[in-house]
Amino acid sequence: MMHDANLQLLPLAMPQPLPLPVDPRDLPARNAVAIYLMELQPAADPARTDGYLPLLAIAELARWRAIRPGQCQWQYLQSRVLQRVVLGAYVDDDPRALAFKRDRWGRPCLAEHEELHFSLSHCATHVALAIGSDPLLGVDVATMVPVRRGFMRIAHRLFHQGDLAQLLDCPEERRYHRFLELWTLKRAYSKALGPGMARSMADCGFGRTPEGLIVAQDRAPLPDRTAPDGFVAVRRMRDCQLALAYRRGRPVRFRYLHGSAALPWPETAAS
Repeated sequence: MMHDANLQLLPLAMPQPLPLPVDPRDLPARNAVAIYLMELQPAADPARTDGYLPLLAIAELARWRAIRPGQCQWQYLQSRVLQRVVLGAYVDDDPRALAFKRDRWGRPCLAEHEELHFSLSHCATHVALAIGSDPLLGVDVATMVPVRRGFMRIAHRLFHQGDLAQLLDCPEERRYHRFLELWTLKRAYSKALGPGMARSMADCGFGRTPEGLIVAQDRAPLPDRTAPDGFVAVRRMRDCQLALAYRRGRPVRFRYLHGSAALPWPETAAS
C-alpha cells in the first residue's frame, strides 16, 4: 500500500487492545448514516497516550505535538484515534494504514476507500464521527455547559437577522441552548458542502415546522452544488449538542461510546 510522504506510519507496534468497541455490522453505513459519539476522557492518561500514539501518521503526530494546552492535545489525540479505529473497522484495514486526502470540495476522505464518506468533530467533552455512503455529510458537536459568555454578541456579529429573531423570541433560560443548536447546524451544513466553499454563518438559517422537522433556508445557494436537505439536532445529557447535515431519505443510527462500553442511544432519528 502506497502512502504520501506526509502520511508515513510510525514504526511502532500496534497497541493492544483499544477500548473502542466498533462493529460496522451493528451500524451499517450503506444508504444510511452511522454516528458515533464518544465521551472524552477529561484527563490525559499517560499509558493510554502511549498506546494511542502509534496509530497517528507523521503529520498527525506533528500536529499533536504543536497543540497547546495539554488538555486540547489530549482531545485531539482521542478524536483521531476514534476516527482511525472506526474507519479501519468499516474498511477492514489496519487503522495505522489509513491514508487521508482532500476531495475537490476540501473535505477529508480516505485515499483508497473513496466510497466511504465521513465527518469528524470534537469539543471539550465529546468527539463525534458520522459515516455514510453518500458524500453529502457533515457533523458538528459542541459543549453546552458552562454557558459561553457573550454568545449573543457572537450571534449579532455572525448570524442573520432571522436567526437573531429566533434567539430573542426564546425564553432567556433556553436562549443559549437554541444558540448552540443553530451554531452546530450551521457548522454541520457548511462541513457537508466542504471547507473549500467559503460560507458565512449568515448564509444558511434554520427553523422548525409545526411537526418539529428541521428545515434550512440557504440565502446564498451555490451554483452546481447540491446542498444537504436532512438535519438532526440532538442533545446527549446536559453537556453536548450534536447536529448532522445529510441527504434526506437515509436512516440515521447512533452509538454512544463511554469508556469501554458501547451504550445504545436513547433514540433513533428517522430519515
